[in-house]
Amino acid sequence: MKLLKTFTFLPLLCFGVGATEHHGTIELSLMNSVGSIHGDHYYANVTVGTPGQSQTVMIDTGSGTTIFAASNASFCTNSTLCPSTLNATQSSTLEVAYPGGLDSNYGDGTHLGGDLITDVVQISNLMISNVSMGLAHDIRWNYMPPVSGIMGLGYSNLNAVPMKMWNEVRQNPSFVETLVKAKAISSRLFSIYLNTPDLYGSILFGGIDNAKYNGPLTTLNCLSYPDHAIDSWYLKLQEVTMKPYDGPNQTLLRSTTLDPWVAIPDTGCAVWHLPTSAYHKVVGYAGVNPMTIAHERGFVRPCREVAYGNANATRFQIVFAGNGTNTASLDFELADIFAPLTQENGSMIADRYGQPLCRLQIIEVPEYQRVSLISNDVMRAGYWVFDLDNGQISLGQSNLRANISKVVRVQAGTNGLTQAIENLVFETQANKVDRMSGSTTHKLSTATNTIGYTTGAQFYTTSIVGHSSKSAPRLETQRRLTK
Repeated sequence: MKLLKTFTFLPLLCFGVGATEHHGTIELSLMNSVGSIHGDHYYANVTVGTPGQSQTVMIDTGSGTTIFAASNASFCTNSTLCPSTLNATQSSTLEVAYPGGLDSNYGDGTHLGGDLITDVVQISNLMISNVSMGLAHDIRWNYMPPVSGIMGLGYSNLNAVPMKMWNEVRQNPSFVETLVKAKAISSRLFSIYLNTPDLYGSILFGGIDNAKYNGPLTTLNCLSYPDHAIDSWYLKLQEVTMKPYDGPNQTLLRSTTLDPWVAIPDTGCAVWHLPTSAYHKVVGYAGVNPMTIAHERGFVRPCREVAYGNANATRFQIVFAGNGTNTASLDFELADIFAPLTQENGSMIADRYGQPLCRLQIIEVPEYQRVSLISNDVMRAGYWVFDLDNGQISLGQSNLRANISKVVRVQAGTNGLTQAIENLVFETQANKVDRMSGSTTHKLSTATNTIGYTTGAQFYTTSIVGHSSKSAPRLETQRRLTK
């Protein structure tokens, strides 16, 4: 979900279950809402406050602030609008650090305003004190997903504060920085493995999982504005190629030295942003029809026609680059950018012949914008390592449906990844990188209770999900677990 900064986008949002602590790393399971009316989003569970209140957060590489909906927010008039909220009056450890210090605006018109607070957060079996976060009292959201918050995974300079308070609170540490300051992890680094929609994915703080990707991991140096430190997940979109099964390959876009395209991998974005010319080429080869549902726009196709693994499937390849010499490619199928079309009650929408429909998850953006948000649908094809310390993203082809784990801790420093990964195509970051923010202190302790879960799974059957016709997990509110 992209914060409004220099560009304006149309972001959407993305869900979690279990947690595992390895030595010096923390891993959270991710669950998704692929095919729900709320869009394709990924979530994790944490606990906030004393006593702990179970919260469900969307993981978002496109923003830098962790924010929770306040129980007294005017938007949250019922549990349908806000399935879960944070009640400040019920936590004995919550403190308001900056009243009115939260002002978060997103490209789809979403606004989250309120206070900056600190409180205890439980992640996996670790308790961390004095964690900075936002408490949103003023919420404007066209269609709030079934979450109580957003976990911002960007740099702390993306903290969503009013301009008049920028100098006062801009040094607040991000959530990843807080984990480092609390000595829960060694490096400002996390890895994302979204997996297939019918299986849980994971986010791993402080390390990588060598079983979750195929081939090498390639390191790319993130881009920055001239005379500015690297403080965002910007890559160069070197080339996008469409490979139709019944025709020659087509170049959808290609960067040049004088006219580059910028790619922003955004787990909080549910639709791939393509320029007008590329958008119409994809629509032309996708075999879709315009939607005929009131108040809905876009293109659909029967799900059975875009199942994974078809011999006649159209395929795509994206080539990314950075400010170095390395390039990394990502391959995926047309089926990856389709998602089931559902109603509010979770049932699938069908055509007049009773065939469940799937929506094409792309959106048209102007050619002059020169920026493409890489949606979570596309990101599923990759294993992503985001390194804030070194201003780098390392990328490999995802080993989808992996059933083993080989977690390795990544130490801080420029050689952290080279020491943790054998099959690494590395490059050194020559540009200045935004450094750790703030001088906060945190207490780290072991939790005595398990995290309560605010979400569970219900199931539907569709050939578009999970490379087969198996059932896939979707979101559903359930009772909070207790120990």
